[in-house]
Amino acid sequence: MVLELREINEIQTDRWVKDSTRRQILDLLKRRGRATVEEMAAALNITPMGVRRHLLALENAALVRIEIERRPMGRPTYVYKLTEEAEALFPKGYHHLVLDLLECLAAHEGMARVDELFERRKERWIATYAPRLEGKTLEERVAEVARIMSENGYMARWQKMEKGYVLTEHNCAIAHVARVYPQPCRTELAFLRELLGVEVTRVNHIASGGTCCSYVIHESAPIPITRRTPRSVSERRRESPSSGQRRATARAERRLRREAK
Repeated sequence: MVLELREINEIQTDRWVKDSTRRQILDLLKRRGRATVEEMAAALNITPMGVRRHLLALENAALVRIEIERRPMGRPTYVYKLTEEAEALFPKGYHHLVLDLLECLAAHEGMARVDELFERRKERWIATYAPRLEGKTLEERVAEVARIMSENGYMARWQKMEKGYVLTEHNCAIAHVARVYPQPCRTELAFLRELLGVEVTRVNHIASGGTCCSYVIHESAPIPITRRTPRSVSERRRESPSSGQRRATARAERRLRREAK
């Protein structure tokens, strides 16, 4: 059995699994971790045939998987479990964790450390994705950057204009963070400029209330891309003093000022 066209369209929204038998099956597997057809039929008060029909649709949607449990005696047992893709259907609080960590970092070590964190993230992205743009024309680079941003959840597309290109992102994958901290948006613009090797101007901004993020990519001679290797944590620590060292230095400076008085 394959998914009907209506079901394929509906799976793009929560309606396909919300308030339905399929949603109940997913919730049951989430709570129990695994279950057989018979166990699900008994728990949901429906027939095993009905459970199998819904499980087949969920398998086709890559939301459940089947495993065979072999026992010392008797026939093997077929059990169903959730896939990693199904985890996206359940509540997550990653953005709360990220915001808490950034708040702690800013409170203990200053906003400059938050700036540095996002700068390191930009450098890592450039080191990761620059090889995919090597040897390409500017238009090919723009197309590849749109693919890269879409792979990271930004729903990006591009189009040719009279004197350049426009890259549009219809989704902000880190919107909750970007609304509080300007650093991710600032470094994203720098990332696009450095990766493409030309001037890029932001003309729409989701974090500022826009419906999308749009960038005008000004057509000019592409600049050769320099492949970067992200520095390790130990290397960065050797480059700058630790927070303990900075506090000790500050105490020594205050003591010297008191003694001077």
